[in-house]
Amino acid sequence: MSIANKIVYLLSNVGNLVSAGKLVGMFDIKAASTFLDYFSFYQQSYLLEFVPIFSYSLKVQSRNPKKVYAMDLGLVNEASANFSDATGHKLKNLIFLHLRRKPGNIYYYKEKGECDFIVAEKGKVLHAIQVCHQITDQNFTREYNGLLEAMKAFNLQEGTIVTTNQTDSFEEDGRHIRLIPANRFLLS
Repeated sequence: MSIANKIVYLLSNVGNLVSAGKLVGMFDIKAASTFLDYFSFYQQSYLLEFVPIFSYSLKVQSRNPKKVYAMDLGLVNEASANFSDATGHKLKNLIFLHLRRKPGNIYYYKEKGECDFIVAEKGKVLHAIQVCHQITDQNFTREYNGLLEAMKAFNLQEGTIVTTNQTDSFEEDGRHIRLIPANRFLLS
């Protein structure tokens, strides 16, 4: 399978977890190290970025799947092989690009639940951010609990859920969660 097919696959999966080991069989490549080389080339050419899981251990970071993000959302729109709108994944990618311009390192958090973005600087976690196209009765518990779990793990008093156009706020155990539209988040 060509390099272009690998790139299209990754662009079609922005915001999702990828690992070299799992892609080996899919693309009929014999060694995971070949995919790791591809990942490195894509990163060096500013095509894609791979966000690691948060851990104080570099070994844990390197062994866990990473979330893939495109450096240009136009490429996602044009090259993606998705048959759906994928608005939520594109929104996550947009928020990633915004966070990338600011100081700090970007990670994702995953234990029982998952939080899309953890921003740390000099080993100290500063922000926990969840991104969801639209909060509904079906996804509220998952998104809220994933963020709250990350906030508790890092002893954060504030967390943010970024949506397309919703606003709300919640208090729990002395922690404040803001639900804000992406346009307001991007201006902050």
